[in-house]
Amino acid sequence: MIKQQIFPIETDFNWYDVNGLNEADSRRLQTEFYFTPEIISYVSDRHERPHYDYDQYTDTHLLVYDVPVWPTTTIKHFTSRPITFLLQDKNLFSFHTIETSYVFDEFNDPKVLRRLSHAQDVTELLVTFLMYASQYFQRAITQLDAERNDLDVKLSDDIDNKDLVELSNIEKSLVYLSSSIQTDQMMLRSLQHSRLTFSKAAKEMLDDVLIESSQSSEMVQISRQVTKTLSSTSNNMMNNNLNDTMKFLTVWSIVLTIPTILTGFYGMNVNLPVLGSSYDWIIIILITVLLMVWLISFMRKHHLF
Repeated sequence: MIKQQIFPIETDFNWYDVNGLNEADSRRLQTEFYFTPEIISYVSDRHERPHYDYDQYTDTHLLVYDVPVWPTTTIKHFTSRPITFLLQDKNLFSFHTIETSYVFDEFNDPKVLRRLSHAQDVTELLVTFLMYASQYFQRAITQLDAERNDLDVKLSDDIDNKDLVELSNIEKSLVYLSSSIQTDQMMLRSLQHSRLTFSKAAKEMLDDVLIESSQSSEMVQISRQVTKTLSSTSNNMMNNNLNDTMKFLTVWSIVLTIPTILTGFYGMNVNLPVLGSSYDWIIIILITVLLMVWLISFMRKHHLF
């Protein structure tokens, strides 16, 4: 659906917000604004990578920018999806889906719209959107850091499969966010050498967006390193626990062979020399216990467990 946002203050630019592009919207964009089918294919691709492009035939600037998508009941980790901007003369088009509509929801607030209407030109409006979109990466990373810290406390006490799955989801989330931040940075740097003419205020704000993106990149790298260390520590703890369990089972399997041998020996249906008394079984049990105690002491003395 194509919706033209009405600013509370008169501006010399227009903003068209497109949520969930459909066939009717595509036809209108081609007939009314003369966008080419190639441009329409870019804005409708949910997996388009961040980049900048220019169509000289329609004098249209295309910008694709990744934003984080929060986990859902079906996908338990963060992912990323593109939002797309088309800038044609004094018209700015923003394209997004239901997954990424949260980026533009706050712009429906009359106070925010009034603030946007103070932009000097359409390029400043565009960079303002990029600034807002960039800040969501830091929010996502902060949330992941908090979840990882909670897991760190749990893993120091006990480890179960549920905690390991959550840790794996955090690692996958950081991979998605790191990749998106890097490609977003490449796109932002390409804008500085593009055919898009920015106003002075827009140039300064673009520098701020690059700084914001660089900070997000540093945050996600630090978070990945800490998460990798936590994952490695968890694996070492699990291996140590497994080694302790195997050592325990091995020691007791050796110790329990003593009663097995003695009871098997005296279980033979022949006459065996002891005392020939009905209390011989007590002596056999005592001998078995003494041998087991000796074997345990011997292995403990030689640090076998």
